[in-house]
Amino acid sequence: MKGRTLVLSIALLAGTAFPAQAMAQSDSNQKVEELQKQLDELRKQMSKLEAQLGELRSKATEAAAPTAAPPAAQEGTIQATLPPAQAAPSKQVGEATATYTTFSEDSVAAARFNNVPLDPKYHGFFRLPGTETLLKIGGYFKTDFIYDLKPAGNTDAFVPSSIPIPTVVGVNNTTVSIRPTRLSLDFRVPTTNIGDVRFYVEGDLFGTNATTPRLRHAYAQARNVLIGQTFSNFMDPDGFPDTLDFQGPNGMVSVRNPQLRYGLALTPSTTLYISVEKPSSDVIFKTPQFSNQPNAPGPDGAIRLRQEFERGHFQVAAVFRSIAAFVPTTPTPKTDSVFGWGVNVSTGLETFGKDEVIFALAFGHGISRYLQDTSGLGIDAEPKSSTGLKATPAVGVEAAYQHYWLKTLRSSAIYSYAAVNNTAFLASAAPATYNHATYMGSNLIWNPYGSLNVGVEFLYGWAMEQSGLKANAPRIQFSAKYSFVKVDADR
Repeated sequence: MKGRTLVLSIALLAGTAFPAQAMAQSDSNQKVEELQKQLDELRKQMSKLEAQLGELRSKATEAAAPTAAPPAAQEGTIQATLPPAQAAPSKQVGEATATYTTFSEDSVAAARFNNVPLDPKYHGFFRLPGTETLLKIGGYFKTDFIYDLKPAGNTDAFVPSSIPIPTVVGVNNTTVSIRPTRLSLDFRVPTTNIGDVRFYVEGDLFGTNATTPRLRHAYAQARNVLIGQTFSNFMDPDGFPDTLDFQGPNGMVSVRNPQLRYGLALTPSTTLYISVEKPSSDVIFKTPQFSNQPNAPGPDGAIRLRQEFERGHFQVAAVFRSIAAFVPTTPTPKTDSVFGWGVNVSTGLETFGKDEVIFALAFGHGISRYLQDTSGLGIDAEPKSSTGLKATPAVGVEAAYQHYWLKTLRSSAIYSYAAVNNTAFLASAAPATYNHATYMGSNLIWNPYGSLNVGVEFLYGWAMEQSGLKANAPRIQFSAKYSFVKVDADR
């Protein structure tokens, strides 16, 4: 009985345990399925996150990748980026030429081979909205305070040929002038077919009246073909000394002509320029025995060879011209013409540090209109008789040395000489005609900061006419100049 009861009890316990175990197993399977679903969901979310992360990494890699270098640009080419051209300076403009500083800033207006800028970073230029054209509004405001201890003739500029002969003793003069003030517009237009095109316009206040505007430069240049008015091809655009005086050395070649010019590179640093320019027969003598009306049979032709160095430049230029005049007072009225020619050798070289020496020698027959002191005097040609002309021999010399005492303080010493060899006929008929003159000066210029320059200068001129009479004139000049675009002296 007891055995049967024990077996029955075990059977009952086993019957009770199996359903409980089955229920527990069912619950576990359900939880596993739920966990599996959650794990699958997490895997999907991780896949999305990995895809997004990969996309971000790809964008970051593209942003960090170095930009492909643009193709090498031609000298002076303006890049279609902001800021423009960052290329190294061309060999056509050496460091000494690019950094040479003068009070007048005349070299800024000069046309360069391939339109290479003096400043390769184009400081002061801005892009015209919606175009690739760059523009710089340049120039400066300048005031001169001039005191003449003796009559000097021209009151705004120091011109030895204008010194009155004989001198009026005890007469002095004071002048205050803003006429040297200049305004310029410099356009640079990059093109695909003809390279960079430059349009340059500049004017000052040296017109016919006290402050009338006067056009100095107006030209365009593309593919080294220049057309318009600018410095003559016979002159050195970088030969101006650092002087406060508006005129500058009397023996220097300086004239701005309407012209057509072409430039050719012989080597990376050697250029040849050929031009045809506006003629002007500067022949105005009228004596009791001789009267004339000047005319110009053909254009002046000029050729210039220039060598550029890092520390300076050297150039040789020549001019050829036909000088003519209609002579109505001879027994048979006629037009008489003579051949004129000239050579101009010039250089500018750095010596110690930023110090620079300038030298030029010009000589020839019939080139008086190209020299500072004799231009406009009517002595390109002189009468050799009552029936004919002779091209007047002329010579001009210029020498200057610029020294930097400090980075912001500099001085220049300047000497110049101009002379003509008058004909014997003219010497007897017009003894008061110009014969020769000397120009000397020294200054001290302070540049407290980029845009402002102030200075004081002493000038001395001496002139003699054909008769042997002579006169001299000393001048003291104070000048202040504020440039519209700040000059970066450290570029």
